[in-house]
Amino acid sequence: MSLLFKRVDDLKTREKVNEFLTDDLEHLLLMSGHNLTDLKSPNLSATPAHSNAGNGVEDRLIRGINAEAIVKAIAATINHLPHDSKEVLTGLYIERLPWLKVQQRLYCEHNKLGYTRRRALYDFADAFDKWQRYYNCEPIIDLHVWY
Repeated sequence: MSLLFKRVDDLKTREKVNEFLTDDLEHLLLMSGHNLTDLKSPNLSATPAHSNAGNGVEDRLIRGINAEAIVKAIAATINHLPHDSKEVLTGLYIERLPWLKVQQRLYCEHNKLGYTRRRALYDFADAFDKWQRYYNCEPIIDLHVWY
């Protein structure tokens, strides 16, 4: 048992990250005015791709600002991961490529891609916390599942 860190449930953490990147990412992108291809850019634009101006609802504007920060944190997290993790997450969740295409991109066997995906999801959970703080996201989303 570590004295510095709580124990993390690896399987449930990976499932939570998968759900976040599969389900929540699309909603965040819509709220922030960005799209999936914007996440591939290492320098995500400070301004959204389209404006939500004119809706007149302050709560939606605030959620949009927070969504913008979270989208930037997601992009920074993916872009700062190790190469294989970055390629897997970009291929599967951003470009929505089939497993075979991502496998070919990494020149690896099917079993190694499964391991690399598991590692990438776990790496994302660890790094996402740092980048949310960097972009002043509110609230901080903890993708870890603790014992």
